[in-house]
Amino acid sequence: MNGPWNQINVLLSGFNNGTFPLLWNPVWQISFALLIVAVLFYNFQSRRLHNYSVFLDLNEWLMWTSVGTFSLLLMYVVFDFDFLFVLPTMLIGAGLFIWIRFIHFPPLLAAYEERLARQRYFARAKAHAEAPARARAIAKPKRRRK
Repeated sequence: MNGPWNQINVLLSGFNNGTFPLLWNPVWQISFALLIVAVLFYNFQSRRLHNYSVFLDLNEWLMWTSVGTFSLLLMYVVFDFDFLFVLPTMLIGAGLFIWIRFIHFPPLLAAYEERLARQRYFARAKAHAEAPARARAIAKPKRRRK
């Protein structure tokens, strides 16, 4: 029986413009564009968020996942690898992006934001407690009349 479940020859054919004309051009174009965007975004965000360690970690994880996934896809396009390698790279890369953004980092981001809120609260409470003491210390001494 020859049906869609028995198409191993599709997986073993080379990933090129002749065998996958509808998929080949978008894969290399999108991979190239997203690789450049990921590197530029990482450079911009790392300068902007240099004081926020958890956000930098998230940014770095996403950047290295982008570099790994998209450079592998570009390598597969250039060297005409079998589709057997291309499909799992796409699926694992997409799964890794989803895992990083929606499973691994949300608890870390929530804990970090809670810690920042606690620090802001204590800093405000400390400033409020010290405000009367500073107001008295700064007050000008009264002048005596002669």
